[in-house]
Amino acid sequence: MRTPLYGIHRERGARFTLFHGYEMPLQFEGIVEEVRAVRRSAGLFDISHMGRIRVREKEALSILNTLTTNNLRKLRPGRVQYNLITNERGGVIDDVTVYMFSEEEFFICTNAANRKKVKDHLSNFLGVEDLSEDTVQIALQGRESERILSRFFDLQDLRFFQFRTFGEIMVSRTGYTGEDGFEIYAPKREGVDIYKELLKEAQPCGLGARDVLRIEAGLPLYGNEISEDITPLEANLDRFVDLSKDFLGKSAMLSKEVRRKLFGLEMIDRGVPRKGYRVLREGREVGIVSSGTFSPTLGRGIALCFVDVNVRQEDTPVHLEVRGKLLRGRLRSYPFVRGRR
Repeated sequence: MRTPLYGIHRERGARFTLFHGYEMPLQFEGIVEEVRAVRRSAGLFDISHMGRIRVREKEALSILNTLTTNNLRKLRPGRVQYNLITNERGGVIDDVTVYMFSEEEFFICTNAANRKKVKDHLSNFLGVEDLSEDTVQIALQGRESERILSRFFDLQDLRFFQFRTFGEIMVSRTGYTGEDGFEIYAPKREGVDIYKELLKEAQPCGLGARDVLRIEAGLPLYGNEISEDITPLEANLDRFVDLSKDFLGKSAMLSKEVRRKLFGLEMIDRGVPRKGYRVLREGREVGIVSSGTFSPTLGRGIALCFVDVNVRQEDTPVHLEVRGKLLRGRLRSYPFVRGRR
């Protein structure tokens, strides 16, 4: 499959990769250059492969609140909330952003891999409409993004995790990079036109840079830090779990002993952590890398990893097993890089 922006990517010389059935740009100028563009000015991403689902139901707020860990009753129209849809075991079906139009209408952005799964799951309880094939989703990220996007939309007083509609176009102050930025949802034709205009001032970026940026920001990726078998508590997402309310899988989640919990790792020796590498403390395995990369911003390797709770402490010296060699690192909290918002 290809997004409506595929032709533009080809014209810009993108190197492509297959990602959950979509032929997506991996990089344009290069991953390091694209990461730096986002951190220093602005980068533009095609994220139309993600899922976009509309929920309309008389009791939508009440029903959705029983299917998610965060408390949707804290939302107001025009606001966005990061949330987790759980299964009966307390694992995560998907992590999503929920947009509230009213108590009877919500918009949900899902991961590309989980679009059908989320739609089918929600359809058991609610009336849902999949808008993914009819719309384009663009992310403009970086400290210059507000200045650039303000040429086209009134963004005055639009704060982080708020959204505003302009006819059929929706703009939210959200993102997956740790920097200030916006996500734009639009019908295909308008979305293509907006992307072309934004390219005049922003660096086109691929999925490679997006992954590095989200690791630097300490943001989870489905299938790595969260899954149907990993609970939000193990993924260090406690702040998005409201235990004052009931939700699907709550009892199972609380009954599961948390032995390892997500934490950060920073390399001391030269080396790049990768998923599956073992983390050792005094010769004993105490963790496993879930996501790793070289950080252009810090100039060293960094990783998110599941670590035994009894050694999960700041500056704990560890070794990373890399192709039979032991490289020095230290445990640390994340985000590794704090962007400007």
